[in-house]
Amino acid sequence: MATTNNVLRPVLERGWRRGFGNLLGNENSLRWGKNRWILSALIWLVILNGFVFLVAYGEAESGDSTPAEIAAEGIAIFMTFGTIATAVGVVTGVQSVIIREKQLGTAAWVLSKPVSRSAFVLAKMLSYSLAYLALPLILTSLVFYGQSQLLWGQTPALSLFVSGWLVMALNMLFYVSFTLMLGTLFNGRAPVSAIGLGFLFGGQIFPNFLPPLMTLLFPWKLSELAPALVLGQPLPAGWPIPIIATIVWTIVFIAVALWRFGREEF
Repeated sequence: MATTNNVLRPVLERGWRRGFGNLLGNENSLRWGKNRWILSALIWLVILNGFVFLVAYGEAESGDSTPAEIAAEGIAIFMTFGTIATAVGVVTGVQSVIIREKQLGTAAWVLSKPVSRSAFVLAKMLSYSLAYLALPLILTSLVFYGQSQLLWGQTPALSLFVSGWLVMALNMLFYVSFTLMLGTLFNGRAPVSAIGLGFLFGGQIFPNFLPPLMTLLFPWKLSELAPALVLGQPLPAGWPIPIIATIVWTIVFIAVALWRFGREEF
């Protein structure tokens, strides 16, 4: 039996999945219980949709652009800024997830129950991925779609918007897996935060010095690819490479996190 909120619940899974359901339920209660999500939702709406509104209002007041041009700029800002801002939120929000439990001893306590180490990591991966999909991506995207109609009298083509949104979601999953992996490799928050944010913002600098092919092997170009897809603009040569590479990196990070945490001594 494993405990969640002092209630005994049967562990139905076996092997590497043992205890996964209970752990996931506990993680989700931490994310969504007692209306904790409301504040996060408001913050993301202000950061993303509020920023788009301010830019659109400023452009409209200047009178230098047509509604179609303002709409295109709003889409580019939302997709580009949203991709980067979500990644920043992931690194700062996930950096201490594993480390905190190791430092407080709760990881050792949980693992003394009938749960597997892989289930411990995967439950956190899934819970945080769903949380960031729901609030900074799905919620703000739905609001943005309404904003587009309200502010500019037009909305981006749904199929194109979804394609750009999927690129944003892939970038988010990359940083969730990356940050969780770093949490299994280090025992302090500082290196996790420094490496995670350094890699993210380094993507604005490194492409100026690295060979073009090498920059395609990382998710740095996804913030440019997302708006291009939505706006129907010509895509750069080799554009599938960063998408495929990001998927591969995400799988590798999850595998490394499982491997490293499986060898953690408690």
